[in-house]
Amino acid sequence: TLHGMQLRDESLRSRATTYFGSGTAIGVLMKTRVNGDDTRVGVIGLGIGTLASYGRPGDLFRFYEIDPAVIRIAENPAYFDFLSKSASRIEIVEGDGRLSLEAEHESGSARPFDILVIDAFTSDAIPVHLLTQEAFEIYRRSIADDGVLAIHVSNRHFDLAPIAAKMGQQFGLSNIDLTTPRQPDRLSANSRWIFLSPKNERIDALAASMLA
Repeated sequence: TLHGMQLRDESLRSRATTYFGSGTAIGVLMKTRVNGDDTRVGVIGLGIGTLASYGRPGDLFRFYEIDPAVIRIAENPAYFDFLSKSASRIEIVEGDGRLSLEAEHESGSARPFDILVIDAFTSDAIPVHLLTQEAFEIYRRSIADDGVLAIHVSNRHFDLAPIAAKMGQQFGLSNIDLTTPRQPDRLSANSRWIFLSPKNERIDALAASMLA
């Protein structure tokens, strides 16, 4: 399972790669944010913190990661520096992402995310508890009314897109299924993402951005 890649070339080192490169659906979503609008981004699954490369001053990127070894590696700039070099504020919550979100709601400390990314499905060991009705109920509560739930469903063995789309529909979320090819010039691997939002117009705008 590829958890992330960072290039050694200093001129390319800060750029997002693989499933998160500028040519992927998540890359387009990040690039189409309005300048000056601070964005709250939640990410279940840290990897090497690649998404933090899209962070801007005023943004918050909060990563939820169950494996402490992954956290130690991602935070060590001797290995990767997406986190340490990000322009945004970085927060890392150690523990199961679904349970951590639920605990935030129970404690009253939860604030809605503008973008909530679920990136935990690329291996052959699927954490099915992140695709249950209980999980989607928490995701819905965790995003703003015009927010986006972005689920990375690239997988060699399982077709998770229909499951994610159907679960989202149960909670009134419109969706779009976006697959992008490998684009070496944009440091992007082929990837598949499902975007869901309570606001139909947000999904329509994302579809138009992908065609631009």
